[in-house]
Amino acid sequence: MASGLRNLCGLIGAMALLGVTGANAGTVCRGSAPGVGAEIHGPVLQVLDSERLCVALGASPDQWVEVALAPEPLRKTSTHPANRGSLMAVAFAQNISCRIQGEAEGLPIATCRLDGQSVRTLTREPAAYTAGQAWR
Repeated sequence: MASGLRNLCGLIGAMALLGVTGANAGTVCRGSAPGVGAEIHGPVLQVLDSERLCVALGASPDQWVEVALAPEPLRKTSTHPANRGSLMAVAFAQNISCRIQGEAEGLPIATCRLDGQSVRTLTREPAAYTAGQAWR
C-alpha cells in the first residue's frame, strides 16, 4: 500500500512538473524505447497529437517512453476521425499496455490497449470524439 501511494505521489509530482515547465515532447518523454516485441505498462502522462503518447514507466521523465500508435484499419461504422482530443479523452491518466511492433524514424510503433480494447479503436468512438472536443 505504501509503495503504491509513493508511486502515485511521484507521478502526481511529475505531472505537476510537466504543467509548470510547459515542456515540449522533445524534453519530456526521454525514456529509452524498448525493443520490438517488448510490452510496456503504465499511465499515459502526455498526449502529443492524435498518434503519439507518453507511457510512464516511472516517476521521472527519463522513464517516460514516447510511442506512436500502430495503424489499424478503419471500421466502416466509424464516422468520427481520431484527433488529439479523442486520444486525450480515451488515454490520458489511464493505465495502458503497449506492445512494440516496430520503429519509424527512431520512434517505437506500438499497439496499445486499455482494459483489453485497442486505444486506436476507442479514439474513433462517438463518445471519445464528443469528450475530446473539450480538450485543447
